[in-house]
Amino acid sequence: MQKLFLVLMLFVMSLSGCVYVDMNIQNKPTPGLDFKTVKSFAYKKADDSKSTLETVLLEAARVELEAKGFRYDSENPDFLVIVNFGSKSVIERGVTYTRDANNYDLLHNTYANIGVVKTGDESRNDNTVRVYMVTPENENLRTYLWRGSATSNDQDGLGIVGKCLIKGALLKFPAVSGEFREKIRLGTCE
Repeated sequence: MQKLFLVLMLFVMSLSGCVYVDMNIQNKPTPGLDFKTVKSFAYKKADDSKSTLETVLLEAARVELEAKGFRYDSENPDFLVIVNFGSKSVIERGVTYTRDANNYDLLHNTYANIGVVKTGDESRNDNTVRVYMVTPENENLRTYLWRGSATSNDQDGLGIVGKCLIKGALLKFPAVSGEFREKIRLGTCE
């Protein structure tokens, strides 16, 4: 019995690593800027009311940028990283139209299409993460160096998929401009 339980637990644990976050990504670098000339960054917190999740997302951005060869320097950065995020809970109302009968109505000279069947509702979260790279000079008149965003529709909120959205937004940083889709395994975003 214990061996069966152990095998079952291993199977369930292996399935949990196969969950993917499907996302839409938009990247918009400043034309003409060469990121080979900037090497250090710092981050700036935008909102103290969301400080815990914002800190987690900024740390995820730091890990991704350091993996790309940039270094964290809070004293003299070449650019600042700002993260904005949001999540909206949505319930999709599922309606399926079925044709129960295709009878010809002799009185009205029409075919009768009968039946509307509601199949069920599905709740989901619309998650969005935006990453901005800005100049550190003059806080009031920022110059945007790069902008990226990642959005997903998931069962889970940003507390679960936020790190993956950061990873997705920075996946092709700084080279690629435009819109594209990515699918990242949730287990790689820890």
